[in-house]
Amino acid sequence: MHRLLVVSSLCLLALLGTDVLRSPAIQSAQTNSIGKVLPPDAAPPERQHYRYLSNEPTSLDITVSIYTADGSEFLYEPLTVMDEYNEVLPGAAERWEVSEDGLTWTFYFRPNQRWSDGRPLTAHDFEYALKRALDPMSGNVYPFPYYVIKNAETYNHGKIKNADVIGIRAVDDLTLKIETKLPCPYLPLIMSYKTSVPVPQWQVEKYGDRWSLAEYNISNSSYRLVEWLPGQRLEFELNPYYDGPHKGYFERITRLIT
Repeated sequence: MHRLLVVSSLCLLALLGTDVLRSPAIQSAQTNSIGKVLPPDAAPPERQHYRYLSNEPTSLDITVSIYTADGSEFLYEPLTVMDEYNEVLPGAAERWEVSEDGLTWTFYFRPNQRWSDGRPLTAHDFEYALKRALDPMSGNVYPFPYYVIKNAETYNHGKIKNADVIGIRAVDDLTLKIETKLPCPYLPLIMSYKTSVPVPQWQVEKYGDRWSLAEYNISNSSYRLVEWLPGQRLEFELNPYYDGPHKGYFERITRLIT
């Protein structure tokens, strides 16, 4: 009788073997095109398409056009990020430390980061972006969170002209130092703001205000802009060069203009 049960069980496994191997408990985890592990009940990656309604932005240059670029901030990864519990987590910077007097913060970058066009992303890109956001000629209406930085407010008000005196300096490609005028224990939080993101200097210098349009736009987050049809939609897809801690789930995102 025991032998009969064993034989019967083996026959049943032979008949159902394919289904057993495909069961969620046994099969390997499903990942999307950039290696993000998807939930067990997720649809196949090719069906991971998120659509949302929005007004049309006039620019995606969020460091100086925060209100007109709102809604597409996921294109850029700031120095730090804030999670759903309001905890500050690593973004482009993998760690940071503050001096004993509380006036100098040092942010250390993840190595081998890249823009969506494959170029290296460095601390110099953040230095350029933050100083540009403080330039009174930039038209930025949201510079005041950075006034705690040494000489930032004075420069933004046009009282000094040399941006080199602002307390923001890339020591090397992977290290950014920020000096504050007073101890500022919440500076890592400020660096999670949607405006605390890098800007590609070479694109700005080449294309001016047009650099954020689809044909010239590059980003440093999990997504990149691939199409912008005025009055209709903006299309985003996963950025194959992004290998950071905040990989997106959706293969594609569509911003429908209303």
